[in-house]
Amino acid sequence: MGLVSQLLCVGQCHWAIYVVIHMPHRDDFPYLQATLIREILFQYCEAWSTQELQRQFIEDLGVPSAWLHEAMAVYFNYYGDLSKALEHFLECRNWQKLHSIFMTSVTHSSFLYAEHSEIWRLATSMEDHKSEIEDWDLGAGIYISFYILRRSLQEDNNTMSEMDTLESKNDACRDFFGRLNKSLAVWGSRLPVDARVAYSRMAEEIGNLLLSDSGEDSTRGVQLSCFDTVFTAPLPEDRRSFHLQNAVSLFTCYLSETVS
Repeated sequence: MGLVSQLLCVGQCHWAIYVVIHMPHRDDFPYLQATLIREILFQYCEAWSTQELQRQFIEDLGVPSAWLHEAMAVYFNYYGDLSKALEHFLECRNWQKLHSIFMTSVTHSSFLYAEHSEIWRLATSMEDHKSEIEDWDLGAGIYISFYILRRSLQEDNNTMSEMDTLESKNDACRDFFGRLNKSLAVWGSRLPVDARVAYSRMAEEIGNLLLSDSGEDSTRGVQLSCFDTVFTAPLPEDRRSFHLQNAVSLFTCYLSETVS
């Protein structure tokens, strides 16, 4: 161990790991080498990760790449570079930690800057592992549902048969707004202000698409039901007031038609 310490003192992490790998196996400490290697990767991450030669050498020694990515993820997370931490948590397949950073620190900014392809990439990369992620449906699953629902509402010929009628679209939007509200309740103070703004933007966009689709072919009752659905969304007060005025106008028309 003395040689390992000396090598680490002069920044030669890759050679220190080489020495550890070639240490004699001990039956009383069967996981000693793995423990030491991971400890070196974590404690000296800045030294080896910034030197491509060292990093490549460590990988060539057969050290699992997931160990390297895990160490770098923890390092970047500690120093607040959350975008890089996110990528390394993805590479080491730490789905729960990836999901937590995705929801609380990164995605809302990406959404507000319209970086939708990046959000979709990260969210869908987690989807196959959603059974391992707590509150998936109220987390990254919200973003996937938003993009699918938005696309369905935007398309003239909907790809989903259950979205063919306004009633079905209304039900889908009501379900989505309910999940948004539950998500806000579950994540609570862990969501920064920008995340709540992103949720409001999602709600506003879906609500506008739903209302724009409630045309003359639909009954007044169904149209009013769409407004009722929009009022369940987490919207800012000015948008809620705007929709309320339109709903009142529609209801007035409905009463006039009923009387006549």
